[in-house]
Amino acid sequence: MSEGEQLPGPSGAIAHKNAENWKEAQSDFFESFRNYDEAGSLHRIQVLKYLVLTTMLMKSDINPFDSQETKPYKTDSRISAMTDLVDAYQRNDIHKYEAILRDNQDVLADPFIAENIDEVSRNMRTKAVLKLIAPYTRFTLAFIAKKINISVPEVQDILGFLIMDKKLNAKINQESGTVLVEGRSDSDRIKPMQEWTSAVGTLWTSILNDGEGFRADERDQLMSTSMGPLMGPSMNGHGMATRSGTVDPRRKIPLKGHRGGRFA
Repeated sequence: MSEGEQLPGPSGAIAHKNAENWKEAQSDFFESFRNYDEAGSLHRIQVLKYLVLTTMLMKSDINPFDSQETKPYKTDSRISAMTDLVDAYQRNDIHKYEAILRDNQDVLADPFIAENIDEVSRNMRTKAVLKLIAPYTRFTLAFIAKKINISVPEVQDILGFLIMDKKLNAKINQESGTVLVEGRSDSDRIKPMQEWTSAVGTLWTSILNDGEGFRADERDQLMSTSMGPLMGPSMNGHGMATRSGTVDPRRKIPLKGHRGGRFA
């Protein structure tokens, strides 16, 4: 294979891209890389970058430098930016990924990479949003935007996609900029509350029927242990998403006929 020969990798991958078949594109790039590497062609570095790119596009967890053919190039300075990118991508480190892309703008000088890296970035931000909102039932768009360092419109766009794709059951209030997560998580929180209420009701009924009581501190300890974190995360007074704490049960409830910690 001569140095002047046209690079076959990208043109073949474009056909796979149109068919949204990045797995086939990756296979083509790997074969092209092997051929160029065996021939000692400088094109092998360019094709290896495309191989790394398609690994991220197909959302693979397999490190492209694990193979015997590619491993010697893992520390090659000519491809270090792409190596760092795929590492951050597979570790779901959105901040590291964005920093690498920001500090290595020369990577985008390649038209094929520039055309397709936005899809990788979109996937990264979508995963970051899902991970961030997982413990919350209510949050603001501004809160997510600040945490991931993207614009509010992009956050809304990502959430809209997740809702349409049925990966998130939520409602967006565009006027207030808030999001309310609905669905199974609500029933999961209500059920323990109902079970706890029923159990406490049964306990008090039993105590009153038996004519026996217990000290206030024992009551507090029992109720505190029983309650647990029943309410899900919400927003605080500043409009930020927060995880609500446990319900404080230590409210003194006067009981008729109660003296010295026991019933008269």
